[in-house]
Amino acid sequence: MKLDFTNKVVLITGASKGLGKGIALEFARRGAAVVLVARSAVPLEQLAQQIRLLGGEALAVPTDVTSAEQVSALVSKTMDRFGRIDVLVNNAGIARVGPVESPTFADDARQTMQASLFGAISLTQQVLPILRRQGSGTVVNMSSVMGRKAIARFGSYGLVMHAMSGFSDALRQELAGTKINVSVIYPALTATTLLEEVGEADMPPAFRYLTPLTVDAVSRAVVVAVGRGKRRVVIPRIVTLLLVTEAISSRMADLFLTGLARYRWFGWPVGLSRGKTYHQSIPRSSGSVRRARA
Repeated sequence: MKLDFTNKVVLITGASKGLGKGIALEFARRGAAVVLVARSAVPLEQLAQQIRLLGGEALAVPTDVTSAEQVSALVSKTMDRFGRIDVLVNNAGIARVGPVESPTFADDARQTMQASLFGAISLTQQVLPILRRQGSGTVVNMSSVMGRKAIARFGSYGLVMHAMSGFSDALRQELAGTKINVSVIYPALTATTLLEEVGEADMPPAFRYLTPLTVDAVSRAVVVAVGRGKRRVVIPRIVTLLLVTEAISSRMADLFLTGLARYRWFGWPVGLSRGKTYHQSIPRSSGSVRRARA
């Protein structure tokens, strides 16, 4: 089934690069007008120009989603330009890597929560009245497989992604009986710049040998989730086996993650380590090995 979003308006946060950029391009190719949101103005406008050259319509609105005032201004600008919002994609966020015993763990969790969760909550609260007036719409929350199964050295991110999953489930139930859908996306490690400043030795062990998903694959999955009204999407599907195992026996799931961390061959039979690793896929840039932004 060909998914057509002509005459639909899609607002995407974290759109200056990575998954946000990929999602914006995928919706634009399918006819949607896209509202591009991130803190960095220059890459946003460059993406907007790229979409216009493809024949699409794009509005770039530099915004810090942790600021209530800027979020309100973003929604106002979107409505002034398009008069509606059909899809909200909450994708903005950051990640921090380190053990729970790290002295910075609490601050890492707090900063990740502020950027990745509270920004999404604030924007969702502003957009929901519009969707209710329209009588339809979709909220997409980008979580992670870590939102279903946390892993070592990525605890601050995992706890925030669990919170995003809980927020999505609660919102979906509160919207029961309306035509407003809530989709939560759980991608595995993806070839974005989220962890580009984390050295190989500092990576979460379970990621060491994994072949990351492509941005295009995850972006297409998001568009399909919206078009078909899917509630939860795990990417790749094989990871669902880990989540089922976790539900049956957390010990077995932990042993599976230990195997991924220790042996490259361990993930090969299920297609998780058949290509380049994350650091082989992503060009490294200079900077701190601890801090990474989406």
